[in-house]
Amino acid sequence: MTQQFNFDFLGNGIMRSRCNVRIFSDDGEHFILFENLGIGTSVTNASEQLASAIVQKMGYDPDDCEFFETYKENDYKEFDRITYTWKDNEAHNAHWTPALEEIKNLFLG
Repeated sequence: MTQQFNFDFLGNGIMRSRCNVRIFSDDGEHFILFENLGIGTSVTNASEQLASAIVQKMGYDPDDCEFFETYKENDYKEFDRITYTWKDNEAHNAHWTPALEEIKNLFLG
């Protein structure tokens, strides 16, 4: 199953921001992509906030999720996997590594 929607959030506490969220779910696992749209706070700077909000919104267990980010305005050249430390369904300590090409293809075809 694939879902896609724009997600509005207050970046840096006060800045109106928007990103695109794409979710690919398969057999209880959820692959979640934050796509930066160049509106407000970047998905990198709001990473923990976004991960926490989407897990809450969708009712997911963070252990069943993998997170990714990319930048539309950079023609998707960078596509990273993000891992977090989770405490009480809140993401902390984001860490980025390049994502596998097959994950990029899953989302972008």
